Amino acid sequence: GGEGSWEGRGRRVSMGSSAAAAVAADDEVLRRIEWWVGVSGPYDLQACMAELDANGIDPRIISAMAEGDVAGCSPLELVRAATAAGQSPPADRWPRMALYHGRADRTAPCHHSRALDEALREAGAREVRLTLYPGKSHTDPILEDPFSGADPLLRSLLALVRAGSLLPDTATPPTPGTRASAVGEPRLLPPMVPRPLVRLARWANPF
Repeated sequence: GGEGSWEGRGRRVSMGSSAAAAVAADDEVLRRIEWWVGVSGPYDLQACMAELDANGIDPRIISAMAEGDVAGCSPLELVRAATAAGQSPPADRWPRMALYHGRADRTAPCHHSRALDEALREAGAREVRLTLYPGKSHTDPILEDPFSGADPLLRSLLALVRAGSLLPDTATPPTPGTRASAVGEPRLLPPMVPRPLVRLARWANPF
């Protein structure tokens, strides 16, 4: 996974992908940004350990990352615990939040984002938006889609940074390499590799 921050038109956006999505929501960072974006995040770390084990990946990697305190580092558990204790941060301390996840993700299934979306709403977050991509795997939004030129995630992220609002979930992606008609929607790059190679990569990718 990876994380990054951008600023566009005065709007600060922080994004984390995969494992980085679970750790990018640092409290000090959240106070300084307008949007926090999580992509394919394993927000329930305890459930993630069982899912990794089922896929043949050593779940101890999660315990090592959390320095043994898996529950204490799980974003979902932290939000739920704060809500149960009546200690949720005031809504004005939280940025707007956007969660992106592929429905075909086997590494960190999309129930992670669904559960965090529900928990954040219950905790009083001022705005949470959940977008699920049909047929997308754990790596499609950050690897296969950008290489193929058809990148709905990048399109939504750039629209957010440029215009400060997310594109509707039902928006139809423009043809790769062409300019979309709506203001703020970016031009998508042409494919970087032949499409058959992208399909082969999706077939071989274990995630």
